[in-house]
Amino acid sequence: MIRYITAKEVILINALVINHYTPKEESRVSSVSMLESAVNNPKQSAFGKDAYPTLWLKGAALYYSLANNHAFVGGNKRTALSSLIQFLYLNGFKFTASEKNAESFTLFIVEQKDRVPNIMEEIAGWIEKNSVKL
Repeated sequence: MIRYITAKEVILINALVINHYTPKEESRVSSVSMLESAVNNPKQSAFGKDAYPTLWLKGAALYYSLANNHAFVGGNKRTALSSLIQFLYLNGFKFTASEKNAESFTLFIVEQKDRVPNIMEEIAGWIEKNSVKL
């Protein structure tokens, strides 16, 4: 069974990311509805079928949504990546991409706003390629 990450966990991740990388930056939710939308996106279904049927697609939906929804005042992309890493860990996988690779790919997905849902398969493939079973 998939263990989804919660909005409270993502808020904590944002606070940790801000504290670690940019401690003078404010750590605050700017849009609760955008946060809830991003966290719930991987759980979507239609006509009794999951919109994102694999762990990799669910992770892609979470990652993409958090990076693009701008639910926080700052640190949205770093929070998206860190939340993806935590989501994978909670589901028995370790994320293995280098920091540079992850940073580049995160910037890439933010630039792809107009490609949904086509980008999801590409993101899911990248996540799967950069994950190993714990």
